[in-house]
Amino acid sequence: MKTSQIFAISAVIISATFFGILTVFDLPHSVTDWIISDIILGVILYLSYLAIVMVYGPSRKTRHQN
Repeated sequence: MKTSQIFAISAVIISATFFGILTVFDLPHSVTDWIISDIILGVILYLSYLAIVMVYGPSRKTRHQN
């Protein structure tokens, strides 16, 4: 699988889990709570993206010939 496919699948799973947890513990009631939860989800997705790229990213070394 390509790195972009792995990230897309991981993002869907993490998002579904995050909003599932929000549903269990009661959804945010105000706009501010939703903004805070979206920021938290964004940080989680960004960190998971960095982890996926480090693990599955290309490890090719290129040499420039002059």
